[in-house]
Amino acid sequence: MFERVLVAMDLSPATEALVSSLPGLRQFGTEEIILAHVARPIKEPVSGSLREIGDLRERLNGLAKRLEGEGFNVSVEVPTGSPATELIKVAQTRDPDVIVVGSRSHTRIREAFVGSVAWELVRRASRPVLLQRIEANRPDPEAALEVRNDGLPRRVIHPTDFSAAAQRALPWLQALAARGVKSFTLLHVLPVEDTEGRSQAEEQLKALAEQLDPNGDLDVKAQVRLGTPHEEILSEGGKDTSNMVVMGTHGRGVLPEIVMGSESRQVVRRAAATVLLIPTDAAAPLEATPTD
Repeated sequence: MFERVLVAMDLSPATEALVSSLPGLRQFGTEEIILAHVARPIKEPVSGSLREIGDLRERLNGLAKRLEGEGFNVSVEVPTGSPATELIKVAQTRDPDVIVVGSRSHTRIREAFVGSVAWELVRRASRPVLLQRIEANRPDPEAALEVRNDGLPRRVIHPTDFSAAAQRALPWLQALAARGVKSFTLLHVLPVEDTEGRSQAEEQLKALAEQLDPNGDLDVKAQVRLGTPHEEILSEGGKDTSNMVVMGTHGRGVLPEIVMGSESRQVVRRAAATVLLIPTDAAAPLEATPTD
């Protein structure tokens, strides 16, 4: 599913937690990890910039050795320039199955990176983006940061507006089922004032459930809710660190036409669950079950 993974490293204090969580990617089928950090553009004096890049590469090489000890094939990329632009170039060259970004919810520190880089990756990259949650071990705010769920999720929540873009997330749900995830919630949110759309939405969710689980081997729940999309997604399981939210990024309604629109951004900002964002033109994973 995620055989080759590109990990965007900001080398902040959260880096240690993110690297410590990466062995959990083996449950997704990961064999190769690319660690990438974008350095500042080279300035005068050139020698100082080159020394800084050398130091960054040395630090990444140290992290790579740790992961090699876990049995992964690891390489390092240290381009210079604009972080999102250079990470996309690396993705185009190295062709990963997913781009992993560590993120911290409920903090301005997290917004500095996710706001400026992850949004741009989602907007421009043709690969899925996996946001790994990095948190302190509450209630001790001084505890070391950690990734609360570094393997397969206990349950997957998939919000859908039934658009063609949202349908493109289906192969990724199927791939997660093939890797061993057994519990899925398919969710559609209607405005509170929409009292007539429930039956049609229920039929569409039923059809989607049959595509995901044609043999009845999975625990698939179809939920139609009335309310604000991001609040209902969070209420349905998006606040649980053991879950994953899988979302398309170019839909309407729950998944706005503006990439990562207001509702989707609220989910990403506030969810404690891992979030997997699927762009419109992402290639389907090899493990997906073919649909009729």
